[in-house]
Amino acid sequence: MKITPSTIAGMLLVVLLLVFVLRGRVKGGILPPHEFAYGAALRNSEAIPERMDQFLSLEVMDPNEIQIQTFVGNRSERNLAPLITYISSQKSHDFGPLLKNVDQLSNQKEKAIQLVKTLLPYKDLLRNELQQDTIIVFVYYGLKRPSNLSQAARIKVGNLVRQLDTAKQSAEFDSGECAENYLVGNINIYPLALENTSWHNTVEFASPKGAPVLEIRFMGLKGVFRYMLDEMTAKTGASFLHIDGESI
Repeated sequence: MKITPSTIAGMLLVVLLLVFVLRGRVKGGILPPHEFAYGAALRNSEAIPERMDQFLSLEVMDPNEIQIQTFVGNRSERNLAPLITYISSQKSHDFGPLLKNVDQLSNQKEKAIQLVKTLLPYKDLLRNELQQDTIIVFVYYGLKRPSNLSQAARIKVGNLVRQLDTAKQSAEFDSGECAENYLVGNINIYPLALENTSWHNTVEFASPKGAPVLEIRFMGLKGVFRYMLDEMTAKTGASFLHIDGESI
């Protein structure tokens, strides 16, 4: 990737955003033990909302923990207002009212999915990959506590935590009261680069360079994230590769 002043500024902004996000999401001041980012190359852009829906509908997800937060420059809100303001300020963009309708949805998972579906027809008009990190919609998600999982899921996840995490963390998970900070993550949506293809510059996906990449981040236990990625592969056939942060 060619390093330019804009690239450096974007990288710094992402670092600051991540610090802010972690401080805002972490309860009790204790940071999660790991931060992972994995991505899957998709067949086309229309598959982005489909895969998001499948991921956010996994059995281990707590639907009440899904929350949208939008960052545009130094403005942040737990809705789409900053993005709507940006879109409305662009003379060539006339779909701000469509996003206002999406923002009225109370179901956060549905709001995230409809946001991507609404942006898809305008992805080329919005495209500005050099500035993609200046506008990000984070779709935060949280998992059910271990005690609230089905027996089958709890056993499967517990076995992976036992294999991949520490004995202390495994014991906490098995107790059913695993720290909430071990069970959170986010999907990143970049309105200025909806297909998120820049990851092809650093990761060798078994797909064409133009294939969209679904980026999923998780801050918590290795075994929990491994379970989610395995479930997505089983349901969709998608292969998730390490793209950033720690690897499992």
